[in-house]
Amino acid sequence: GMGGHAAGEIASQSAVDTIIRLHKGLMLPSGAEAALDLKGEFSDEGKFLVSAIRVANSRIHIKSVADPELSGMGTTVVAAIIHSNRISICHVGDSRVYRVRNGALQQVTEDHSWVNELLAAGQLTPEQAENFPNRNVITRALGTQERVKVDLREENIKTGDIYLLCSDGLTGCLPDEDILRIVNNGGDDLDGIAHELIKGANAGGGNDNITCVLMKVVEAETSDDSDDGSVTVTFPEESDIELNAQGVISKQLDETYVAKETTHEDDKDITEVSSLENSTDDDGSGNQFLWYVFGFAIAAIAIVCAAFIFDIGGAKKIISNWLGLN
Repeated sequence: GMGGHAAGEIASQSAVDTIIRLHKGLMLPSGAEAALDLKGEFSDEGKFLVSAIRVANSRIHIKSVADPELSGMGTTVVAAIIHSNRISICHVGDSRVYRVRNGALQQVTEDHSWVNELLAAGQLTPEQAENFPNRNVITRALGTQERVKVDLREENIKTGDIYLLCSDGLTGCLPDEDILRIVNNGGDDLDGIAHELIKGANAGGGNDNITCVLMKVVEAETSDDSDDGSVTVTFPEESDIELNAQGVISKQLDETYVAKETTHEDDKDITEVSSLENSTDDDGSGNQFLWYVFGFAIAAIAIVCAAFIFDIGGAKKIISNWLGLN
């Protein structure tokens, strides 16, 4: 979520929910995939990430327009899928992906920020950028506009690669050299590395939410180190046709969610009504009859026991003969 803006946590949760729900296998409406104009040289996984992020942008923007309390909300996003000896990485904003390969750290995403654009244009030096007063101003985010540009990068993976996905709460307080040191010292303990990274960022100021996710490639096909097969493209803002297709997808997501909730509530209602009907139909008379029978049986047993014990009317001999005890 965008720090300092209303409902950033709602925007970020909406992005996560949308991408996960789409990834879990929701079928896109007929014709929607064709309307999403994605370049053919990318994998299906990469195209999916771009599509899912665009849908997430639409959903966040619609919510922010419909509710004055959510007006202006937005979030950055970074997402990755590993498949077929490659990784697809999508991002919007200044959340980053780093790759540690052969002990070296490389940032594989480009920040969508004002300071980074000034750096790219040669108007700032790296040293000046460190203390730039508006370094946290981002030039792209999910939800702030109806349309969004999405960066997609795909590259080959190699055995031993570690990918770090993180928010600027980490990178703003922890220099790259410290990130590399912590990752290299952590070995295979990714949880331990994550905790050390967050600990280091907090020690460095901790003035923002800190998020990090790590993935390690345990085994990959061998490939030429001289060519990692990397491709990075910025997909332009959507056309009207693409927006309409995203609206259909978003509506289907909402309908699927509502259908699940309605089914759950309907089941609950049926259970409650059945209970009321059962208690109303017999007025408790069936239960009262059972209590009468049970009470009569207990009283009869008590009488027989007393007669046997005190030998009332020769009961002891009668009962003994009846039970065959003599």
